[in-house]
Amino acid sequence: MFSSSASWRDLPARFVGGIDPTYPVEEPLNDLLMGLVEVDHGRSYLAYCEYASVAVMFDRLVAAREDSDGFVVDGFADCASRISKLRNISRHGAEVLLNESIALRDRLPEVFDCLGDGLIAPWQAKLIVSRTDLLDDRSVTPLIDASIADLLRRRRGTWSKRRLRDMVDRIIFRHDPNSVRERRKEALDARGVWTESRGDGVAEITAVMAAENVRIAAAAVAALADAACAHDGRTKPQRMSDAMFALLSGTAFECQCGRDDCQAQIPESGTLPPVDATIVLHVVCDESTLAGTAANPGFMDGHGVISDEHVRDIATRGDTAISFLVAPGTAPDAEDSFTLPAHQPSDPYRPSTALATHTRLRDGYCVEPGCDTSAFAADLDHVSEYDHTDPTAGGKTTSINLNAKCRSGHLLKTFGDWLDDQYRDDDSRLVTEFITPEGLVIAGEAETNEDLFPGLRRIRFHTPPATAPPPPSPPGDRPVRAGTRTADKHARRRAERSRNRRRNNAGPAPDY
Repeated sequence: MFSSSASWRDLPARFVGGIDPTYPVEEPLNDLLMGLVEVDHGRSYLAYCEYASVAVMFDRLVAAREDSDGFVVDGFADCASRISKLRNISRHGAEVLLNESIALRDRLPEVFDCLGDGLIAPWQAKLIVSRTDLLDDRSVTPLIDASIADLLRRRRGTWSKRRLRDMVDRIIFRHDPNSVRERRKEALDARGVWTESRGDGVAEITAVMAAENVRIAAAAVAALADAACAHDGRTKPQRMSDAMFALLSGTAFECQCGRDDCQAQIPESGTLPPVDATIVLHVVCDESTLAGTAANPGFMDGHGVISDEHVRDIATRGDTAISFLVAPGTAPDAEDSFTLPAHQPSDPYRPSTALATHTRLRDGYCVEPGCDTSAFAADLDHVSEYDHTDPTAGGKTTSINLNAKCRSGHLLKTFGDWLDDQYRDDDSRLVTEFITPEGLVIAGEAETNEDLFPGLRRIRFHTPPATAPPPPSPPGDRPVRAGTRTADKHARRRAERSRNRRRNNAGPAPDY
């Protein structure tokens, strides 16, 4: 009936990463990385088996019992007690496991199968359960389950926490927008402020409010915290705690460097927000939703998908400034698209305001898998490197050749041996891939904001006529390299991207 845990060591190596622990240094690095993928698949299948077993326990100890409504002792409590004692976990943890098991098996069976097939990780299954927790008795639940599972199976690429959350919320809004609006109203009705003792002379204050207000308040606290000079000995969280108290109480926030030559620019106390702080909160929607003629979801930077009603509430705030990527009333061209300049004629390296905004709207987050950095706080990077010496030889400033990267990802690509590739597949979906120094291709995120705002695909960018480049200066008597080391590096990268395209049967991509 029971087997020793040592039997897991007898599994074939391919199921546990294919690692020979006796000679680990002989394993190719790419094999080690792909071994981690197999371990992840195994972890998903074990979670699937765990949930399936717990669901059967629920059937026997909860569903089949008549005393299922007791205050302390009932079938659910009895089942949770067995699990918590056996596994040495809290009763609450056992109850969460029970609820997740039933939700996956009975409410989201197709997503459950994706977990068993290793398409998603256990944490991703938990996230999907949490985002669909109010759909139990709704007739649209099977449609939402099928739509989520279809994307998980069909889309190539990775699903980071925020991308997966946004995808699920987008699908729920499409099938059941009233549910999303009802949830927001209930959440707003539950707003308030609470305090709790943390012991040792400290306490915690918690405030629940509209998401946009939280973003603005957090930005105000961060701005005041950053007003201290570089010699202040407090950590950033400590300064933010002190800044929050100063803002709430109207007292002075002071730099604690203790130096006579302190350069801190502290705003006057009682200023809400600090007078020198510019707080920008990006909310994205289509023009028809803003006008109230359509009911499509929007996107709040740092928060995710929001309802059409929420979008219009924010638009009516007195401190909201509304701008348009395409000016209202602009007539589309013959292909029902809109064409904007990619850059200024005098500077083909720097993207135009329209292209920079479009890229950030499209990406939403840093394009590196798993990175949640906002695209509005990220760098814009040329995927294929721009050649400043000969702009016709390097990567152009176009929509397909720009993406948003966090600062660390940008530096790793620029100065390291990593490279990325970006193109559109046969379905015109934007594909981003990352190639390790050893040549292993890692798929980028499976979702972009083009899925939330299909109208972004209607935007085209044209290259303005470039001004004539200055004539080259005479080389003089010094010997000149045929190509710089940087140029050689870029040439190698272009060759690697070309090989990557051939591997994926990807031809020239449309430039939008």
